[in-house]
Amino acid sequence: MYITDVVTLPRFVIKKGAIAMFAELCRPLGVRFAVVGGVTAMSKALDPLKATLPGTGMELLCALPFGGACTQRAMDDLTAQLAPLSPDFIVGMGGGKAIDTAKGVAEQLGVPLVSVPTLVSNCAPITALSVVYREDGPFDRFLFYKQPPALTLIDLSIAAGAPAKYFRAGMGDTLAKHLESTFCARGDALGSTLDHMSAIGVALSSTCYDPILAFGRQALDEAQRGEAGAAFELCARSIIISAGLVSLMADDNYNCALAHAVCYGLQHFEHVEREYLHGDLVAYGALVQLVLDGQEDKARSLRDFLISLGTPVSLREMRVPTDRESLIDVLIEATTGPDMAHIPYPITQDMVYNAMLCVENLHK
Repeated sequence: MYITDVVTLPRFVIKKGAIAMFAELCRPLGVRFAVVGGVTAMSKALDPLKATLPGTGMELLCALPFGGACTQRAMDDLTAQLAPLSPDFIVGMGGGKAIDTAKGVAEQLGVPLVSVPTLVSNCAPITALSVVYREDGPFDRFLFYKQPPALTLIDLSIAAGAPAKYFRAGMGDTLAKHLESTFCARGDALGSTLDHMSAIGVALSSTCYDPILAFGRQALDEAQRGEAGAAFELCARSIIISAGLVSLMADDNYNCALAHAVCYGLQHFEHVEREYLHGDLVAYGALVQLVLDGQEDKARSLRDFLISLGTPVSLREMRVPTDRESLIDVLIEATTGPDMAHIPYPITQDMVYNAMLCVENLHK
């Protein structure tokens, strides 16, 4: 993580019709720009973006489709295509993987990034990092940047039209942000190991948890109808803004823990990587973390909520074998991965495995 005395907080607009403000807000960044985005995302958001350009002198150089994972090769290939055009800034359009890829391209080109998420699934639109994956699928590393995107435009009308499963996964990912940040910060004192900005971030993480538990089911109902209602907006703010601010304010040591480590471990199963969304896997990992930490009552409560959303809550549901030998890659990642660099007590493979078995039987 970059060590700096300068704290750059995100500049964002989140409301229905936010994309109509594109030209007005982006004009100070320059006049020549390129879009990197998913095919579906651009089919929904590119025309509304173009509609803001006439009379502004701004020029869309090209719109490059992106599909798949955020990999180093994808970032390098897109950078090579865009470098000869010398854009003033890059627009990342789509979900987390597309925007994370666009961040890497903008970083390599040395230009600002504007993120235009077309779905609500994670806090990638305002964070200063990319989650990079290997070409063969599993998690590779985090790529950190000195500052977040120069601007994020979250048009709720567009985002509400995305498949609801992404919104559901976003809630799971965001719930875990609170559980992981408070877990990692346990025992760290403000003024010693826990710095002031990290303390703010950890305290803020409660807004990643409480609103979603209270309004998440209603918000998912709205998402399934394609409506950007009040509950949808509240949870969207938790998923993108609250979680993103925690990520930006808190040192990386306080941003992830066992829930994410379990997620990345499960992605070693090819069918899991292919069939299940990141946030759904993180939500399952949150159950494992709570059980391992002795919070079984809270785990049961969270499990009931996740079931109401349709989130998988067991290895059985994900067709993952429960014998220890089959889970060895998961156990290794869950105890040695980068997310486990700062935890309040040592965690062994046995502890994780026993917690996973306990999660299988929480309904009993």
